[in-house]
Amino acid sequence: MNIALADLQNRFTGFLRDPAGTPMPEELPPERMRVYQDLVFRNIQSLLASNFPVLEKITRDGDHWNVLTRGFIRDHRAHTPHFPLLATEFLDYLEELSGDSDRPETQVLARYPFIAELAHYEWVELDVQIAPVPSLAKPIKPVTLNDALILNPTAHVLAYQWPVHQIGPDFQPNEAPTVPTFLAVFQNAKIQSEFILLTPLAALLLENIQQQSPCSVTRHIQILAQQHEKLSEVELTNDVLAIVERLCDQSLVISQSMASSC
Repeated sequence: MNIALADLQNRFTGFLRDPAGTPMPEELPPERMRVYQDLVFRNIQSLLASNFPVLEKITRDGDHWNVLTRGFIRDHRAHTPHFPLLATEFLDYLEELSGDSDRPETQVLARYPFIAELAHYEWVELDVQIAPVPSLAKPIKPVTLNDALILNPTAHVLAYQWPVHQIGPDFQPNEAPTVPTFLAVFQNAKIQSEFILLTPLAALLLENIQQQSPCSVTRHIQILAQQHEKLSEVELTNDVLAIVERLCDQSLVISQSMASSC
């Protein structure tokens, strides 16, 4: 490639990324450069807003949403050219934000310390909505200790510092609660996206189901007893059976009438 052309392209894209900090190429008409820059900014901002509607709504005041969009375009180096994957690139950008920076995004992070987790939760909701429809067998009633447990293939089992399922224009906490928020997001039997709030025990059980090959309820109780030294298998049995029954009714967990060993 011609060196002069490559230099012009670098300065052209540099201006599109950072019009406030990069000189406009003198060789190109200013009015056209402003049109290109505006198109890049507005198109990316529109795509982000469609993926993160709650985040966009709560950061709209004070130009904070524009600041985040501008910082993303200017500073983040994407690993994919595909627009459908732009949301995951934005998640990476939010995770990389540092409170030590002197850029305007630092003020946004200080004002909304939960934005990375909120954005991740919104992405999960979208991912569940567009996931292939799972084949969900009718729940076995009642669930027995010998039934094997399988997690709904669309499910995300999540742990957050912030109560992301409650955050919106009318609720924006300044400090994270002392107790984490455990959630599961999944497609239910009606092919609808659904989330449920989990107890720590239910969250740990779901994590084990996700990580293990199909195991019996009895085996999962044994695993939980090993993870909770203060709780015996006898103490866990009734609680785990009740949790499994509820999760099967909600199509978050699938039970199978078969003995299984992990």
